Amino acid sequence: AKAALGEQRFFDGVQSINAAVEAWEAKFTAAHSDLPASEKMDILRIPEEWLNKMSSKLTDAENQVLAQMYALRAQLLAGLGAQKRAVVDIGAALTLAPDDAALLKVKEAVEAKGVEQQAAQQSKTPVTIITGFLGAGKTTLLNHILHESHGKKIAIIENEFGEVGIDDMLLNTKSTVTEENIIEMNNGCICCTVRGDLIAGLKKLHRQTAGKGKPLDSIIIETTGLADPAPVAQTFFADEFVQNNMVLDGILTVVDAKHCLEHLREEKPEGIVNEAVEQIAFADRILLNKTDLVDPEYLEEVYREIRAVNKTAQIRRT
Repeated sequence: AKAALGEQRFFDGVQSINAAVEAWEAKFTAAHSDLPASEKMDILRIPEEWLNKMSSKLTDAENQVLAQMYALRAQLLAGLGAQKRAVVDIGAALTLAPDDAALLKVKEAVEAKGVEQQAAQQSKTPVTIITGFLGAGKTTLLNHILHESHGKKIAIIENEFGEVGIDDMLLNTKSTVTEENIIEMNNGCICCTVRGDLIAGLKKLHRQTAGKGKPLDSIIIETTGLADPAPVAQTFFADEFVQNNMVLDGILTVVDAKHCLEHLREEKPEGIVNEAVEQIAFADRILLNKTDLVDPEYLEEVYREIRAVNKTAQIRRT
C-alpha cells in the first residue's frame, strides 16, 4: 500500500490497505477473548464506533500500527478523490494518537488536497460507472434516467465491444439522432455507444457537449460486454485530458438478489477471475435488486455473501 501511494496507484493501494486492515483485525480478534460485540470489518465501515468499543483493549503497539494504517488509507483515498472518507480515516488515526506530529501533517495534507480537489472538481463532469450481470436490472435503471423529467442533462455511455449497438430497450421512446452513435432523448439526456477506446469516446462526447457550450451534469458508463469495472475506473487516472475534465464519482453495481449466489459461487478455471466477485469488490454502492423475488432468509444469505466480498460499500435494497 505504501508503494502504491508513492507510485500514485491509489486504486491498487486502497485494495491493499483494506486487505491489511482485515488481516490485522483477524489477528487482533484472535488475541483477545473478551472483546465487545461487533461486525467483521466495522473497523473500516464505522471506525469511530469501532474505536469507542475497542480502544480500551488496544495495546500501545496495536494502537500505533492501527493509527498508521488509518493514516495511509486516508492518503490513498484522498488521492482517489474520496475526500469525505479520507477525513474519517485520518480522524480515526488521530483518535488513537492525537499528538502525533506525523499524523497531524497527514491531516493537513489531506485537508489541503480536499480544498484543491473541490476547486478543481467544480468544473469537472462527475462520472459514475454502472456494472452488473445480465438481467440484474441495469437497463431498467438506465431507462428511468433517460426518460424521467429530472431536469438533469446526463450522458449514458454503453462501453461495449460487440457488433450490436445501443440497447433497443434504452430507446423505446422518441429520440433524435444527433450524429453517429450519439442519440439525444426527449428529456435532454444523451445515450451513446463507445467501442474499444473509451478515452477517445469520452473526448468525443466532451467535444459534442461542453465543447459546444452545452455542458453535462453527469456521465454514466454502463460496462456492457465488459464485466470487470476496474479497467474503466483506471481510465480516469491514465489520461490527462480525462483527469482535467472529468472525475470518477463512484462505481454502482446492480445485483440480482435471486441469481446472485450462483454467480458468486461459480467455480472458474485457474487464472480466470470471477466477474461477479470483481463487480461487487470494486463497488462503493450496491443496488440489491429484485428482493421481492426471494424470501427474507435467502435475502440475508445474499447480503452476508456480498459483505464477505465488500465490507464497506453502501447497499440499497430494491
